[in-house]
Amino acid sequence: MKSTQIPQFISLLFFIPLLIYADEAEEYMEPMKIGNFALSFSQQPGPLVSFGQNVILQGITQLYLFGDAFIGKQNYQTDLIPNVIYGITDDFSIFLNVPFSPGNKNGDFHSSGLEDVFAQLEYAFYTEGSLDAIQQATIVGNVTFPTGSSSKNPPTGIGSCSFFIGATYMYMKTDWFFFTSPGVVLTTERHRTKAGNQVLYQFGLGRNIPSPCGWIFAWQIEFDGEYSWKSKFKGSTNRNSGGNVIYITPSFWASSEKLIFQLGAGYPAVQHLNGKQSKKFLSVVFNFGIAF
Repeated sequence: MKSTQIPQFISLLFFIPLLIYADEAEEYMEPMKIGNFALSFSQQPGPLVSFGQNVILQGITQLYLFGDAFIGKQNYQTDLIPNVIYGITDDFSIFLNVPFSPGNKNGDFHSSGLEDVFAQLEYAFYTEGSLDAIQQATIVGNVTFPTGSSSKNPPTGIGSCSFFIGATYMYMKTDWFFFTSPGVVLTTERHRTKAGNQVLYQFGLGRNIPSPCGWIFAWQIEFDGEYSWKSKFKGSTNRNSGGNVIYITPSFWASSEKLIFQLGAGYPAVQHLNGKQSKKFLSVVFNFGIAF
């Protein structure tokens, strides 16, 4: 995709979910409190590694600790991300993240430290429910600040601000749920150095597992695609950058009225990288949260 096509892509990105909203929405109806709906909206199953779907009820605060590890041959990357979500209204939330890497490796080189902090807003412009189903479409946007280091090897940041814009759509039944989330990351240039822009294309599905009273158990599988353009370093194109990767990540969900726990492991089913880049072969991901 050429850079001149990015505005057209963004237009298409929002045109698709707006089609869902073309008809006047019916009055919202609460589903029966069974299966995936046994707990309040903020405690119902959602993605582990895909972006968005973080809209929660007004006044609710959720604190999370997210962690992942990407492991390859002679390389690995780790992240610990404390974050907080706050429901500004029932349809609008803010999501703040402070990523930190305990350790990274690329060949003989090691690094660790603070990564790029980001703040994200999400607005649910469409929500509709019935006795056995709910669907919601949202717009997501965030700003990432260059608090990490682009000079470390491996780097813990991209060295400049970046901007993300995307959309999500979720459809959930008593037993099954489905979601999709396309988006774009637009990076900025600093000192003639610029990380490549990215297109994210994600979707997933899952199913409720019979659960004890007061809990929701579920399994899900996510397909997370990321296409990246080549980066520039001091005005020259880095041929060993960019490409296309699709991770498949099955995971387990458990939640109560106050707690959320997710655990999953992913594998890159597609990994077409430009030039000479270290490939990754496995990811391990967890997320633990508590609601107030």
